[in-house]
Amino acid sequence: MNRNHVVNTNEFSFWYGNFQALNKLTFNISSYKITALIGPSGCGKSTFLKCLNRMNERGGEVSHEGSIQVFGEDIYHPIVALPELRKQVGMVFQKPNPLPLSIYDNLVFGAKTHIKNVKSSELDHMVESSLKRVGMWEDLKNQLHRSALSLSLEKQQRLCIARLLPLKPKLLLLDEPCSALDPAGIEAIEILIKDLKKDYSIIIVTHSMNQAKRVSDETIFMYMGEVVEMGQTEELFTSPKQQKTAAYIDGRFG
Repeated sequence: MNRNHVVNTNEFSFWYGNFQALNKLTFNISSYKITALIGPSGCGKSTFLKCLNRMNERGGEVSHEGSIQVFGEDIYHPIVALPELRKQVGMVFQKPNPLPLSIYDNLVFGAKTHIKNVKSSELDHMVESSLKRVGMWEDLKNQLHRSALSLSLEKQQRLCIARLLPLKPKLLLLDEPCSALDPAGIEAIEILIKDLKKDYSIIIVTHSMNQAKRVSDETIFMYMGEVVEMGQTEELFTSPKQQKTAAYIDGRFG
């Protein structure tokens, strides 16, 4: 595997039943960068994101052709263990989805599920380090048994990101993580995302052109299940090579 790439796709196509959602995707995604997926609703952005941890297989009959490698491993190989894949490829959704448990129990839920014989002292350390990483330890260290559902939406989304970290993922998938937030919450999450890039490779789906420009290093423009254009974010937004990309960025469709 090229160490500069976290994801390599080769002629990858994907179907829900008879509906083809993705068509022969071939591209690489850089490690330790933020890559934005943009495009109109229904173009395949979220489908591709969910292919990376095979979460969309929970929804019924699906099939694929071609390959996706994550960390150099073919994630559709028959011997792939899905729990292990999903430990390494963490996902955060549009709407914050903390469990109806305490803040502490949310943060240790994954570790208790995936790690055998984990000690309480280790769990305590995971909680502290994860909350520090998302900038919430000082606010919440004396409220760990408070219901996670009582937090503001922005803090719930931070918690959902923190919840992934004890499993030490290598890739974070963010599916419109700011869509339910107010402007202040959006700014806070964007600052966090840019800070996390130091330690994680990140792919973010967003409908906001401004957000893609603010947070991402590279951008992929998708349309009708295909990649129209991919490049450095600044270059793609200022000098797109494809007319369809320029039309979408200018708001002429989508």
